Amino acid sequence: MARTISKNPRRWERLLMVLANGGVISKEQIGATMQYDAMYRISTEMWWLKKQGAVVKTHKTGREVTGYELVNVKEMIKVLKDRGFAPLPLVAVKSKPAKVAAKPVAKTKTKTVAKTKTKTKTKPVKSMDELKVTEVTEQVTEVSTDEVLEITE
Repeated sequence: MARTISKNPRRWERLLMVLANGGVISKEQIGATMQYDAMYRISTEMWWLKKQGAVVKTHKTGREVTGYELVNVKEMIKVLKDRGFAPLPLVAVKSKPAKVAAKPVAKTKTKTVAKTKTKTKTKPVKSMDELKVTEVTEQVTEVSTDEVLEITE
């Protein structure tokens, strides 16, 4: 059963309308253009896009996602047109301020403690020459490999 054209796009369709502009689009631009507050659920919308045949590339710095890029733009614009939608123009977004380094921590004031002599008994260390083998208690017998052992359970 074919889906009828509606005037209100679903969330994944809105996301596709934003990504259809091409290039890398930041999460802030997506949120501002879509007017979508739940950006923590963007992975769900990406999953819906992939179900529809979109190829989405994720751009990261370390573990943090910085933006998304739609790889097959021409194919997905056809999907949008079939559903009665067109790509949305991007909304300009102020960039986030750079992360500020943490303030230096003040050094704690410590008092020097007077060193006291402690009396500990230590055992003298023996050298390898002083260690000697005293006596062998058991004789070692060699195992012949000619014998076949039968293992039973």
